[in-house]
Amino acid sequence: MRRNESEKNEIISFLEEELSNITRLLDEISECKDNSRVYRRAKGSILHDFYNACERIFETIARRINGGLSLTQQWHKNLLYQMTIEIKGVRPAVLSKTLAAELDEYLAFRHLFRNIYGFELESKRLDKLVEKFAKIAKSFQQEIQGFIDKL
Repeated sequence: MRRNESEKNEIISFLEEELSNITRLLDEISECKDNSRVYRRAKGSILHDFYNACERIFETIARRINGGLSLTQQWHKNLLYQMTIEIKGVRPAVLSKTLAAELDEYLAFRHLFRNIYGFELESKRLDKLVEKFAKIAKSFQQEIQGFIDKL
């Protein structure tokens, strides 16, 4: 699929803006030192926002580069794993399978976060995701930047 320069630059600008948003989330979570209920809610919100940013990138790639988004019952999970596949003549793989498996935990958390009260957040599960958040977010940013460089 051939894209004109303007369309390509628009896609790249959007992806880079989302990567910048992820950097802001990394800064915010570093300020959440306490484990009080309020900070757990804040951490949960940041992790929720992180996966939203990831999925916005995936949706943009699926719509603007792949040519469409399949809205099946499991579309969120399918979209994540679709990003690990090279589409010959269209685009390279966006993510490694290893990173996609890590992001799947943040997808599951986002679903949970949307469907419970903040005071129900379990510290153990939340802490596990927060602990590896910086590593996963930076890996994500690197892989998306690598994808951008190939466009």
